[in-house]
Amino acid sequence: MNTATYRALDWVSAEYQPAVLGLCTLTALGFFFAALWPKLKVLLKAKPENRFDRPLDRVWNTLRIAFGQTKLLKNKKSGWMHALIFWGFLILILRAGHFFVIGFFQEMPVPLPGFEAIHYLYGLVKDIVILLVTLAASYALYRRLVIRPPRLNLSGEGILILVLILAIMASDVIFEGAYFSLNPEAGTFMEPLGLGVSFLLAPLGSDIAVFLHNLAYWTHVLAILFFMTLLPGSKHFHILTSIPNVYFSNVTGTGNQLARIDFEDEDSESFGVTRMEDFSWKQLLDLHTCTECGRCDNFCPALKSGKPLSPKELTIDLRNHLNSAHGHAGSETSDNPALLGEVIQDETLWSCTTCGACEEECPVMIEYVNKVIDLRRGLVLTEDRYPEELTKAFKSLETNSNPWSFGRDSRADWARDLDVRLWDKDRPTEYLYFVGCNGSFDNRGKKISTAVVKSLQIAGVDFSILGMEEGCTGDPARRAGNEYLFDMLATQNVETFKENGISKIITHCPHCFNSLKNEYPEFGARYEVIHHSELLAQLIKDGKIASGEKSGEKVVVHDSCYMGRHNQVYEAPRETLAVKVPADGIFEVETSRERGSCCGAGGARFLLEEKVGSKMSHNRVDELMTTNPDTIAVSCPFCVLMLEDALKAKGLQDKVKVKDISEFLQ
Repeated sequence: MNTATYRALDWVSAEYQPAVLGLCTLTALGFFFAALWPKLKVLLKAKPENRFDRPLDRVWNTLRIAFGQTKLLKNKKSGWMHALIFWGFLILILRAGHFFVIGFFQEMPVPLPGFEAIHYLYGLVKDIVILLVTLAASYALYRRLVIRPPRLNLSGEGILILVLILAIMASDVIFEGAYFSLNPEAGTFMEPLGLGVSFLLAPLGSDIAVFLHNLAYWTHVLAILFFMTLLPGSKHFHILTSIPNVYFSNVTGTGNQLARIDFEDEDSESFGVTRMEDFSWKQLLDLHTCTECGRCDNFCPALKSGKPLSPKELTIDLRNHLNSAHGHAGSETSDNPALLGEVIQDETLWSCTTCGACEEECPVMIEYVNKVIDLRRGLVLTEDRYPEELTKAFKSLETNSNPWSFGRDSRADWARDLDVRLWDKDRPTEYLYFVGCNGSFDNRGKKISTAVVKSLQIAGVDFSILGMEEGCTGDPARRAGNEYLFDMLATQNVETFKENGISKIITHCPHCFNSLKNEYPEFGARYEVIHHSELLAQLIKDGKIASGEKSGEKVVVHDSCYMGRHNQVYEAPRETLAVKVPADGIFEVETSRERGSCCGAGGARFLLEEKVGSKMSHNRVDELMTTNPDTIAVSCPFCVLMLEDALKAKGLQDKVKVKDISEFLQ
């Protein structure tokens, strides 16, 4: 094979072509690393965080989410569009390398001797991939320019990237087609796109074919090099960071992603995040990985209810601040806006329910909740600035171990007539029933506690309660940013559990469940924690709770964020419900399970008034009412309160009831 004829690269003489290509490549690499180094330097200086444990789980996440594109494919059209482009580029990396090899080593035979079959097979795969990527990129361009979904930011940069992708695809086909036109005997059905182009070029003569062959080659390599120079300074930096970000994402579940603060650290000048330097390297990597796709915004209950919180814009604002001269310098100066109160408004942070819907949808596993909590910590612990409603709640949590100023000595009054044992460390029961603040003090919550107790008693479960010795887990304090108060409450509870020899705990509040199961191990306390929905479902399977007669009511299921997205418990509430409601009487809405909408209580929001926009609970009721239910089934006492208040506000309280799943068994 005449390799020079094959390449037809006569715009630059064979003697100087490697040097010219090398100069172009080195120049592009220079721009690339010049833009990359400031970002890398900031990451290297950031606070440490251990994200190197459980390597097998991390590899599996990377294969499933990054390479398998499982999260993107939840959205069929746009998901397949992005997935095809991503998979296509993985396959075409070899082809890109091939262009540079034939530019530097002109006498190398193509295909290499002994690899002809592989070469032609790859040629067929390559053409199929080029066609699919071209279709996907064309649809992406059409979507941005014509459809223009609200969640997408229309930017010239995004359009330029798509045009470059199309140029790379087209130049590949023209390069091959021009060669086949010059060398008809080399044409093969294994590269149908190139063969088709060669038929079109044949009548135009060899001079045109040679010109197009050269044009296609330099267009291809220069487009690749230009593409590379754009990456570090644009949102498309995620092309480089997304796979590492998925690998280093949280593998312990969203319910366990908040880091404990060391209040004994004498070197700490502040607690929480008040400057970009206070974020960990993984949190900063998150910012660089945002694709601005807006999927997080689509499911954010705060944004949907008119609150000033967009997870996408929060991330972009933080990234822009990081990328500013201030961010590169790595220190605050008087010339830059303050992170809290200027770059990020206080109300933005207090709008978040920490429900995790944004994280569930993010295709590159960006973590939002821990950043919001860390920024709230900065507001509360360092700047002493937080909503007025929290002042009384914090004081009550500190003095009475509940957020509503009820006396601690009345914590067990709800169980006075239920023949419930108080924990006796000399005669311990198998389980501690941890009732929680809502179940102990709220009138509606007490009814749920009573229903749980009656079910456990019927099933013969050996349990008791702590009564006055029980204290708030600290969840509302932690979610509100008062980590010091959470630390104090958790430490007190752990000491109580230790003194009483407690090892198994039942809860009916998902927030208590999440704290005890996922966060208390930071305090050296590991318990077997089970939510009442899980225990009741198991008792039903074991025949310890009889099904009895099924009701004829029409029931729609609402998932608790802290049992669902945060702890992946979806089936147990439904299995418990099924014992009393026939299958054709249980309904789901589109926003259920991992896409369930928050009631608005999480993230300590139940302590705050919703002064901006509509109420999140009202929006959730509107979604649930599309099934025209008789009853809304939940497994969280705070969801019960929020949804009942929303029904009352809408005048639906006499038409629709809200029940905890334990109440269906009574």
